[in-house]
Amino acid sequence: MAEESPAFRYPAARERVRDDAADCDALDQFVKDAGRSPGKELQVSREESVPSPIAERMGAKVAVVRRAVRRIDDRPVSVETSYYPTDLASGTELESDEDIRRGTIKLLADNGHVQVGYRDEVVPHILDEHEARDLTAAKGTAALCVVRTAWSRDRVLRVTTTVTPIGDVVLCYDIGEPAPAGA
Repeated sequence: MAEESPAFRYPAARERVRDDAADCDALDQFVKDAGRSPGKELQVSREESVPSPIAERMGAKVAVVRRAVRRIDDRPVSVETSYYPTDLASGTELESDEDIRRGTIKLLADNGHVQVGYRDEVVPHILDEHEARDLTAAKGTAALCVVRTAWSRDRVLRVTTTVTPIGDVVLCYDIGEPAPAGA
């Protein structure tokens, strides 16, 4: 861990719907609140055959995929890939290469798909050559992969994988109300 860029502590369980005044997603807001600079490079594609573990969770083989290399202080810290079933994503802003100002959770809710819950699975991971390139790390670097499956009352809305080298981001899971300042 480099002293000039200490690990960033992210309360991952605090996923939220953006309010109308917000101009960024929850991670970017937490980065800003910590006095640091967020950033991301976004690519959007349609995949006709998503990886089978994703397809099994999502209940679909075809998806609109939003992939972002997330940065803190101009340093890449994670690769975040979100898979949306095409019947939910087609014809929406999810197909755009632009950041969605109101956020994907709100976009889906506005289209009748209100997110009511999600599950995070945190598993050890080794960076492949593409992830290593995007994260400016060595292939084979130890990492964590968080697989988030989000759902409405009726179905899975998205599956997101977030890969981050060990030491770059510390995921925190607070239960209940937010902790008091300084906790």
